[in-house]
Amino acid sequence: MEAGGNTIVHFPPVIAFGRLEPDKWLMLKTLEEAAEMVDAGKAHIHDEASSEKWTAFMDEIADVVQTLANLCAAFDIADSELYEALDRCRERNRKRGRL
Repeated sequence: MEAGGNTIVHFPPVIAFGRLEPDKWLMLKTLEEAAEMVDAGKAHIHDEASSEKWTAFMDEIADVVQTLANLCAAFDIADSELYEALDRCRERNRKRGRL
């Protein structure tokens, strides 16, 4: 689906689990997973014909989404707060001419 030429991405529901402490460790875990996603993405770009590299990239994206869900649960971030933050993000990017 597109809105004004921009793609709308819908994330499926994610169940938070594991170590859900509101601390630095969980934030760093998110950073670690994001770095792994970048590495897997670069490997996919280098060899787009490889279904294994595509699968590894998708798995790392899922890991990042999972850690973000865990972070929201640990810090008790309500859906409404996340929606408001995304609205602010969208407005900042609109003002910068990115949308």
